[in-house]
Amino acid sequence: MDAFTVIRPFTVADQAVVRDLILSGLGSRFGFIDASFNPDLDDIHANYVAQGATVLVTENLNAIVGCGILMREDGSELIGRIVRMSVATSEQGKGLGRRIGEALLRVAQERGFQRVLVETNDDWHSALRLYQSLGFHEERRAVSPEFGFVEVHMALEL
Repeated sequence: MDAFTVIRPFTVADQAVVRDLILSGLGSRFGFIDASFNPDLDDIHANYVAQGATVLVTENLNAIVGCGILMREDGSELIGRIVRMSVATSEQGKGLGRRIGEALLRVAQERGFQRVLVETNDDWHSALRLYQSLGFHEERRAVSPEFGFVEVHMALEL
């Protein structure tokens, strides 16, 4: 990360860019984009921020190039979940995903979470390596009932 890159909280003005960033990342990963599979992205503020989640964006020279969300796991005061981590294709391999992950884990500690969960696919090797390097360990694998791919569920004890 260079001197021109900052990690900051999401604002409502970031909505369209962050939605497009996440959808673009999913499209490059899966080969297609179907926004109907991701209705939560239509209003990130209402679906995440207003629900108590922390949404961070990475900005480089006034352009948003990465994001990630830390939310409370359903029904738990002590468990968080990282979702919607994404880095623009042009910025991948520069450590931005790691910086976002580290920032979200600091927030998790500040919020008193004792455990953080994350989920990815078994063939998304760069995501698996990132989460493992942040200290996450695999807990289980399961076949996605909707899409048929193998999900890897990981956890980190804080």
